[in-house]
Amino acid sequence: MLHYKVFTSAAYGDDMAKLEAAVNAWLDEAQPLVHTMTQSNVGSSVVISFLYELDEDEDRRISVATAETPSETGARQLSPSTNEPVMITLLPHVELPY
Repeated sequence: MLHYKVFTSAAYGDDMAKLEAAVNAWLDEAQPLVHTMTQSNVGSSVVISFLYELDEDEDRRISVATAETPSETGARQLSPSTNEPVMITLLPHVELPY
């Protein structure tokens, strides 16, 4: 499951060193799998937002599936020497923002 986390420099008195320390502490503690990180300005403050997953979400994550090549005569094989399994990565369906 995707999670959203936001940091703003206004929460740290617009001190960039404190903001950086807070972001680094969160990254070290949570160790998230970050999908997207954005940075923007709101007035004179900096806003940093993260879209991420946690290791606990692994059971909900779409995992890698395997498929075997057919061994029928005339079938195109991916590996000429053996019928090794082929790794297929399934991506989640997402709505694009445009």
